[in-house]
Amino acid sequence: MPLIRLKGIDKRYDVGDNSVAALDDVDLSIARGQRVAIIGASGSGKSTLLGIIGCLDTPTSGEYMLNGRDMSAQDPRRLARIRNAEIGFVFQSFHLLPRLTALGNVMQPLVYGGVPLRERRRLALAALTRVGLQDRAAHLPAQLSGGQRQRVAIARAFVGRPSIVLADEPTGNLDSTATAQVMDLLDALHDEGQTILIVTHEANIATRCQRTVELADGRIVRDERG
Repeated sequence: MPLIRLKGIDKRYDVGDNSVAALDDVDLSIARGQRVAIIGASGSGKSTLLGIIGCLDTPTSGEYMLNGRDMSAQDPRRLARIRNAEIGFVFQSFHLLPRLTALGNVMQPLVYGGVPLRERRRLALAALTRVGLQDRAAHLPAQLSGGQRQRVAIARAFVGRPSIVLADEPTGNLDSTATAQVMDLLDALHDEGQTILIVTHEANIATRCQRTVELADGRIVRDERG
């Protein structure tokens, strides 16, 4: 059974009197442990697809199965619990909470998951150590470089041992050194069996993935395995 299975997924938005298709009859299956790059021009549907896979958005029609569960059959509260338990997110703009320390940011998924304080501190510190930022645990995001903030975001994404990590242009705001550090971390997570989806416009990032899915006008036009 695939970890992710999309069947006949449509996503439409009403713009005035017109209905615009962001996704059009998308079928996609992703096995556990794969690392997949999602590429395409601006407006091709990449971020919409990632939002649906990440349970941040719902399709207009079609079926989405995640880990054997039908996501279209979940109420919003249940969907939020599944999202917190199953999915880790890494965004281009980091999305760290500015008033929380690095440690506090990494602890957030564990707070929502009901993990006791002592255990979530232990797990968050271990995750920060994993990304080389244990000595920055008490720093606020504004006191960190862009690369350090993204490494905090990666620690937050995997601290709860999710089924999948979704990365939306994770190196888009980083210099070459920070990009290499971030990709090395994602490589290591994948080597340990983590399923990873990366939306990217950078060819050198896509080539590091074992599979590339290309979208155009809301449809999959290429699905290539390396």
